[in-house]
Amino acid sequence: MFNSNQTLVGHSFSGDLPSGIINTHLPNGTNKDQVAALTSNEGNIQDILSPIEDGDVGYVRVGMAESRAQAMILGEIGELIIATILVCIAAAGIVYYVTRLITRSINNLVKVATGISEGNLSLRVNETSNDEVGKLARAFNEMTDSLISSNTEVEKLLNELQEKDGIRDMLISKLLSAQEDERRRISRELHDETSQALTSLMVTMRVMANEAKDDEQHTLLTSCREVTASILREIRDLAVELRPPILDDMGLIPAIRKYVYNFEDKYGLEVVLTLPSNECTMDSHKAVALYRIVQESMTNVVKHTSASKIQITLTLQNQHIQLMVRDNGHGIQLQDFEKARQQDRIGIYGMRERAVLLGGSFHLESISEGGTELSVSLPQYDPASNR
Repeated sequence: MFNSNQTLVGHSFSGDLPSGIINTHLPNGTNKDQVAALTSNEGNIQDILSPIEDGDVGYVRVGMAESRAQAMILGEIGELIIATILVCIAAAGIVYYVTRLITRSINNLVKVATGISEGNLSLRVNETSNDEVGKLARAFNEMTDSLISSNTEVEKLLNELQEKDGIRDMLISKLLSAQEDERRRISRELHDETSQALTSLMVTMRVMANEAKDDEQHTLLTSCREVTASILREIRDLAVELRPPILDDMGLIPAIRKYVYNFEDKYGLEVVLTLPSNECTMDSHKAVALYRIVQESMTNVVKHTSASKIQITLTLQNQHIQLMVRDNGHGIQLQDFEKARQQDRIGIYGMRERAVLLGGSFHLESISEGGTELSVSLPQYDPASNR
């Protein structure tokens, strides 16, 4: 501090004043109340000159070494940085704690949801609060209980449906067996009784024709005998179609060959037949089913398509009997199925039922080249058999 005569009257230094600062930056008419950079033996000093009562009383000079100021500033910055870091750490800890509180229930909910999606319906979410998360947990548990109840009902309905399907399959199987038995009985009666009766009638008419009194009676009896012979042939063909004895006596392949031969002769269609050289080993139910499918499919070709050629292939692959029937007609469309349903024609459905009941598959579709292809696959042996 200087008086109005620019004489030093006091200072705040603990020791001697730094050299070179007393006689510099003195108050004068031009440098009142200003800042100056001074050089001393302690380094650069920023010096501020401020008058007291416009210099009438004296002057005050305040200075600070740049190194000390920088040290103070750096210290303050360091403290500020440390304080900021501590505040951030504390804030992160608080955020983490709050996040854990909020997400713990949600994570538990996700874990339980994952377990339930994998089929463990016994899992439940702990209801630890009454906030939104707790309400969500209660709603989720209620939903799980409803899901269990629904699954129980579905399983019950499914079991009932399976039982009904089993009964249905058993009834259809018995119906088909009864149908085959009835066909066999009718075929036998037509072949044995009706054919014998017609044969006896033909013999009688022949005797009567030989004993006719005039040509008119002879011609009439001969004509009736020819009509009776024609009826006898048709009855025998019908008996064979109902249940061909060759199917029981010689097996499926000879039965198909004979049926195709008679079919070509009757309808004039070309049939390309590809069969195994040896008889395929199978039970009688599969043989009858395949024969009926061939019979029904060829009849459908005649009734519902304009085909001129039929290709039939029977092969044995990987312990499965594969049947393919293809024609070159106009193909089958969805409306054909609907029309068949409306007219109560069950031929296609009957073929499918025969295949499915025997553990096989049935497919019917139009082919790109034109026409329809029917494919059936049946296991050669019963899956429950040890053979």
